[in-house]
Amino acid sequence: MIKIYGKVTDFDDNSVTNAKIEIKDKNFKTIYQTLSDIKGKYTLKLKKGTYTALTASRDYKTKNLEYWVWNVPAYQDLQINPRIGGLELYAMNGFIPQGAYPSLIIYFRPMSLKRFKEEEGNFKSKITIDIAPDLSKNDIELKINNEQVNILEINKIKEFAGNDQSIFAYLIQSELPADWKKAEYLYISLALIDSETNERGEGCLFYSYNSHQKDIITTKKCPFYYT
Repeated sequence: MIKIYGKVTDFDDNSVTNAKIEIKDKNFKTIYQTLSDIKGKYTLKLKKGTYTALTASRDYKTKNLEYWVWNVPAYQDLQINPRIGGLELYAMNGFIPQGAYPSLIIYFRPMSLKRFKEEEGNFKSKITIDIAPDLSKNDIELKINNEQVNILEINKIKEFAGNDQSIFAYLIQSELPADWKKAEYLYISLALIDSETNERGEGCLFYSYNSHQKDIITTKKCPFYYT
């Protein structure tokens, strides 16, 4: 057994008590869960393995949306410090494009709680569900392996959502940190602000760039995030 632990805060660094922290399997079923204490701290004990996601939430859909970490490699004790707010970054994925400028492409679907509440009653009549912020480079802070990197391009796109409807998502292209090849994985942390609603949100992704591995998360050598 190993442990995942940390502290849940808002974006003003205030501790969040009684936040629900959950570990999801590949079917998005919750298989481990706990609550943060009065200081915002939490600890989860779980079997070694790779898990689809870790989520953290408090006052979901009333004050905040969820914080997500994707592709969680739980092979040693691991510290994750969620920050929750009115924005949610869902479905984060990343890849390094072949035969192109050395960079990272990140896909994600951001959602605003205030925009959701404004549009909720009209979803069925909408061709495009517009609950995503309009993002510029100034609205995004991107860190890879704890190093802030420059964003090169931002592309707002439509994603088919079923029932002849679409929803907005983003593809962003960023620089890679100078020593990225020294780490087995890239720990990608993406923090956003909606400049119109002043909501904030954060999401993270553990990404393995070695596509030739049969199991992309097999090593314990990860100095950027293991404790």
